[in-house]
Amino acid sequence: MFYKTIFRISLCVLLLTIASCLEPETTAPKSAAGVGEVETALAGPVPEGEEVVGDAEVIVSLGDKKLTRQRAEWMQPGAGKDDNMMTRLADWWVENELLYEEAERRGITREPKAKFIAELMKKKTFVAELGAHVRDAVKISDEKILAYYEENRQTDSRLEEPGHLSFSHIRTNTLEEAQAALERMKAGEDINELAKELSIYRDAKRGGAVRKYRYNVVKRRFGDEFFEVITAAKAGELIGPVKSKKDSYEVARLEDKTEPRILPFEKAKEQIRSRLWRTERENAFGSLLESLKQASADRIVKSPRIIQEDKPAGGESDRR
Repeated sequence: MFYKTIFRISLCVLLLTIASCLEPETTAPKSAAGVGEVETALAGPVPEGEEVVGDAEVIVSLGDKKLTRQRAEWMQPGAGKDDNMMTRLADWWVENELLYEEAERRGITREPKAKFIAELMKKKTFVAELGAHVRDAVKISDEKILAYYEENRQTDSRLEEPGHLSFSHIRTNTLEEAQAALERMKAGEDINELAKELSIYRDAKRGGAVRKYRYNVVKRRFGDEFFEVITAAKAGELIGPVKSKKDSYEVARLEDKTEPRILPFEKAKEQIRSRLWRTERENAFGSLLESLKQASADRIVKSPRIIQEDKPAGGESDRR
C-alpha cells in the first residue's frame, strides 16, 4: 500500500518539478556551482512569515527548498495526521530533490525528449485540476431532484423499498413426491419437520425455512412460476406442487409477505441527488471538452495518415 502511495506521489511531484526545466535558463538564479535552483509548488522557498505558522510548518528542507505540512497534504491527503507517513514523505521528498538536482547537473532537464514529456505532464496536471474545478461546480437543485422522482418513480426500481417473502418449503425431484408431501402437510404434519426428511434443497437441515428474502432473490433461486404463486398467496396458505428450477418441484407455506412500495420523496431525495450529481459531474467535463473541440475545429489539422485511420471500415476506399 505504501509503495502504491509513493508511486502516486512520485507522479504528482514529477509533474511539477520536472516541468520547471522548461523555463528559460536565464530566469533561474545560479548557485555557486552554476546550477539553476528549482522553485515549484512542492519544492520552493516558503514565503516569508510562513516558517512555522499553521499548515505552513516546515517538515524538512534542502537548502532553500522546503517541504511544508500543507505541501505534504497536497502530496498525500491525511499525511499530516500520520507522523509515520509524514516521515516517509519527508525522506522521499529529499531523495527526489537530490536526484532532480543530479539530473540538472547532467543536463537531462535540457534534453528535448525530457522537456517535451515534462511539458505534457505539466499540462496533464493542470487539466486534472480543471476537471476537478468543473466537476466540483456541479450543483443539483431540489427542483431537478423532484422532477426526476416524479418521472421515474414508477419505473426505477432503486426508488422503491424492496418486497420481502418469508416461507417454508420442500423441494422434491418429482411431481409425485411433491404431491405426497403436500398431502402429509394437509393431514397435519409440520412442514419444517417434513422438509428435514424429504427436501432435496440445501436448507433442508434447517427445516426449509426462508426468512425475508427479497423478491428478486426468490425469483432467481426458485424460478418465475414459483415466484408468481408465492406472491399471490396469503399468509399461512399452502401452495404447490409448483415447477421449480432444474426440473424439480416445490410445495410451500407462506409465512409473511411485505410488498414493495415506492419510497416517499423525502426518503429518496438524497439518493437521487447523489446519483444525479455523479452523472452530471462526468457529463460536465465531457460537455466542456466537446465544446472546446467544436470551437477549435478550424485549428485542428490532422495528417493524411491519421485521417485515413479515422475512416470507418468498409468505406469507399475499401470497396475500390
